[in-house]
Amino acid sequence: MKNSVIQQKRSGFTVAEMMVAVGVLGLLGLVFFSVLKSGIVLFAKNTAVNIAHEEARQGINRLTRDIHASVSMPQLCNLDPTTSPVSFPAPSPSPTPISGVAVGPMYAAVTFQNVANGPNYIWKDTGAGPIKIKDNYTVSDGQHLLIPFWGALFEQDIIKHAAIGSTNHSNIWLVNGAETNINPRDYLAGSYAITYYTERVAYVVMNGTYTKDVTGLYTEGTKNNTYVWAPPGTPNGHRYRYQNGELHQFRQRYSGGSFYWEDVSVVARNLTSAMPFYTPLNTGGGFNTKYVGVKITATDTKVTNQNFIAVNSLMDTAIDYRTAIALTQ
Repeated sequence: MKNSVIQQKRSGFTVAEMMVAVGVLGLLGLVFFSVLKSGIVLFAKNTAVNIAHEEARQGINRLTRDIHASVSMPQLCNLDPTTSPVSFPAPSPSPTPISGVAVGPMYAAVTFQNVANGPNYIWKDTGAGPIKIKDNYTVSDGQHLLIPFWGALFEQDIIKHAAIGSTNHSNIWLVNGAETNINPRDYLAGSYAITYYTERVAYVVMNGTYTKDVTGLYTEGTKNNTYVWAPPGTPNGHRYRYQNGELHQFRQRYSGGSFYWEDVSVVARNLTSAMPFYTPLNTGGGFNTKYVGVKITATDTKVTNQNFIAVNSLMDTAIDYRTAIALTQ
């Protein structure tokens, strides 16, 4: 009889004990999956923010590299998408800063010149034909020729070239026959005229879309499908935000009797700043033209299962240009 009682006491857990155990396991499971979900969401958010930051950082890095190497004073301008090919008109800067922004007026593009090749020198120049430049370089029509140290600075756009491979030189023709104004400046005459080929470069924010938004920074322009900064007092129904923009690099080229801009590459995507370029203000309230200000905002456009979109990543900097050889933009 005693053995029977002892055997019953050792037979297993009661229903109440099982319910408590299951409840505890369920609670631990909920805590575990809640922590796991939070970790997944946090990872997704951090990834989205990093993607947005990387897009903006790539744009800033390329701009910093090229503006530091600029040999002309950078020019801020706007993109005119109504022209074919697109053009970059250079409006006169307004002395009135954008409302709420402690900088000068902001633009969609910045243009300047970088050295493409050099130093070279004029090899032969008869005064009646093309300049013959010792360069060992493939010239592109639309590039710029600088002769910075021969008397007054000489610079002009190249409209035609021909290469003679055996002597490693290029025959160069310039706008308005300017090549005939350099003679005699060649090494055969005992003097060197040092030359550089430069590239007119433009960085432009384009290809984005405008969506109505009461907090948007832009409003419709006077031309169809153009947008400008929304002045103070713009009604909410006429405000737009910018999204999915791209930062493109262009180079000036020449063909068929006219100059045009060649789209070279896409530097950054998913931008939400349509007009990121400005001239910083100095302490006296005037423009500090030694710098190009850049306010780039970007976002990750993917929407996750948790129904969120990454917030914009903002990078705001002022980039100095360091050398001014060319007088033109």
